[in-house]
Amino acid sequence: MNQVMKAFMAASVIALGLTGPITTVRAAGPGAAYEAVDQPTDEQLQRYASAVREVSGVVAEYQPRFEAASGQDAKQAIRVEADQKMVDRVEAGGMSVAEYNGISQAVRKDPELRKKVERLVGQKPQ
Repeated sequence: MNQVMKAFMAASVIALGLTGPITTVRAAGPGAAYEAVDQPTDEQLQRYASAVREVSGVVAEYQPRFEAASGQDAKQAIRVEADQKMVDRVEAGGMSVAEYNGISQAVRKDPELRKKVERLVGQKPQ
């Protein structure tokens, strides 16, 4: 994927809120879906950027299926399947869903942090 496309994808993922909260049935109750991460470390941001790339891949895979589905039940089933796949990918990268969602929240609040994450997402994975 060329650099322009990577940068566009990174900006799109973040701007469109695809870094928004991942829902999961594994959440342990109120407040469990977020972990406050106001000042993420560089290591956390690297894992987060990798997770964003994974999540955006799942979104790209499931979006056409979701749009083609007829009826709310079919759409909901696709949404649940996609959510589970996103959770699996985030956790496989060494990050909890609560941490991912907490960093997402911090990224939405802080324009400088957002720019940093956009750069990291657009970089070639190490």
